[in-house]
Amino acid sequence: MGAGINNAYVYYTWIKKQSIRILFLFWAWPMTEYLNSNLLFANPYCYLAPSVLLGVFMAFQRRAWTAMKCLQFTGVLVHEMLHFIVGLVTMARPSSMSLVPRTDRGRLVLGSVGFVGLNWMNAWITALAPLLALPIVYGLASWRLAQGPQHFQWGDILIWLAFAPQCLNCWPSRADWKLVLISWPLIVLLVASIAVWIWGHG
Repeated sequence: MGAGINNAYVYYTWIKKQSIRILFLFWAWPMTEYLNSNLLFANPYCYLAPSVLLGVFMAFQRRAWTAMKCLQFTGVLVHEMLHFIVGLVTMARPSSMSLVPRTDRGRLVLGSVGFVGLNWMNAWITALAPLLALPIVYGLASWRLAQGPQHFQWGDILIWLAFAPQCLNCWPSRADWKLVLISWPLIVLLVASIAVWIWGHG
């Protein structure tokens, strides 16, 4: 039984790797034309497409090489820094910050921030702080399109590489969503307000 499970896992891993390679080739084949087209610079969403694709690619890399790990670390750093900064602003009183990966109850934790002042008013915004990376990245992409030339430059590759881990790590973790529940009175108030509005305009 054990050998069968191991063989199945090896086969699954091989299929996944080959699928990623095929998808990457299909994506890379038209990329040269895409980079030189006006579509890439049509708006910030199009400009950020390479970063999103690279972020998806990074998400499937279980055993990344050193350069990829360093790139992923920048996303973890921004994720935790946003928790820390928003926690300071909202009086959640951050008490600790760790960027050392560790295992907690069988799950890999890449980073964490501890708080001693979370309450029903500030827990939700502190927990969802990593989502602020999205408007920040969007704003920087808009600035690039407004200030830079409207065609591909090699510097754009560095920008996409810098943005990719932010797109990958901007989503709140499972622990973050649990902290949101501390703000349950606000959630109840929001749901009630939406229900009243729908009832009034129904």
